[in-house]
Amino acid sequence: MDRNKNVCLTTIKRIALSLGLALFIFGAATPPGDSHAQGKYKPEVRLPKGYPDGFDGFGRIERIAPDVVVIHDQQRPLALHVEFNTPRERNTTPALFVPGKLVGFLLDSEGRITSIWMIE
Repeated sequence: MDRNKNVCLTTIKRIALSLGLALFIFGAATPPGDSHAQGKYKPEVRLPKGYPDGFDGFGRIERIAPDVVVIHDQQRPLALHVEFNTPRERNTTPALFVPGKLVGFLLDSEGRITSIWMIE
């Protein structure tokens, strides 16, 4: 009877160890999902003085219109009053922001862009 108990306990230990190892490998191999945390992106370039420490997103402008902008394949609505900022001038004309320019942007609580910052 004791021998059967030992065999059973050994089998349970092996199964638990194998299951734990399998879960660890699965967890390590699975990429993390989208988080709802309000993380800020910081491009790997030196930002000019006065720029935000991080952005809600950044990328190249693909298309810009009075009420919407497409940056890095994502269409985003513009807030009613949007600030357009360059390294030399704050709250400048949006005419400088043309397709191909690398920009960072900040969003309001409703997901609209409130300010766009030219990076290059």
